[in-house]
Amino acid sequence: MTEVSSVDEGEDAVRERVRRVWDRIGAACEAAGRDRDEVRLMPVSKLHTVQEIRAVHAALAEASGDAGRRAFGENRVQEIVAKTGQIAPDEGIDFTLIGHLQTNKVNTVVPLITEFQGLDSLRLAARLDRRLTELGRTLDVLVEVNTSGEPAKHGVALDEAFGFCEALADYETLDVKGLMTVAVNSPDEQRVAACFDALVDLRDRLRGQAMLGSTWCELSMGMSGDFPLAIAHGATTVRIGTALFGPRPAP
Repeated sequence: MTEVSSVDEGEDAVRERVRRVWDRIGAACEAAGRDRDEVRLMPVSKLHTVQEIRAVHAALAEASGDAGRRAFGENRVQEIVAKTGQIAPDEGIDFTLIGHLQTNKVNTVVPLITEFQGLDSLRLAARLDRRLTELGRTLDVLVEVNTSGEPAKHGVALDEAFGFCEALADYETLDVKGLMTVAVNSPDEQRVAACFDALVDLRDRLRGQAMLGSTWCELSMGMSGDFPLAIAHGATTVRIGTALFGPRPAP
């Protein structure tokens, strides 16, 4: 009988988790009458190692048949700094910053990311614009909207979001692609779905006004616990951590 090493068992577990998530996304798209290619899977690698990131990247290439570049989501600048220092450019792994960014960390993180999902203040927009101008580049950004109204959450208040997006016209280096939200954490699907629908409604109003000349094509919403529901309500990016990587280690 052939022995299976612990390393192989680990790789098998990663492949199984990735395949399960990939298939669930496909099933959710089919149930919603949507094309599978309309939904981007963004693995969230917070607190996970570079070795784990490489394993998920390889498993996703196998599951999807796409060995191209893939963005992993992180929400801590110090982790992006550490991980980019260990990953070679030709490995096909990029990083997206998700969520709140302090202005004093803009200079450090902007050169290391390909996308920012968490724009929530004009002060931050101005600081990003200055840094990007210095670097002679643009950055894809998503506006984070607090659709649940929970005071502990970051994001632009829903009733202020339209005006906030309008004001972003002053920052030419920010390529605004769409919107991001974190839905309320609740077993009540109607409450969760209401957050997703609020983001879709805002997107439609922004499109209707041709705001910033953007198509507002990205709706980043849905995580490990609610991504099938998010897909049913129009998500174009789902941000999934635990379902792909397994339980997150303690900080």
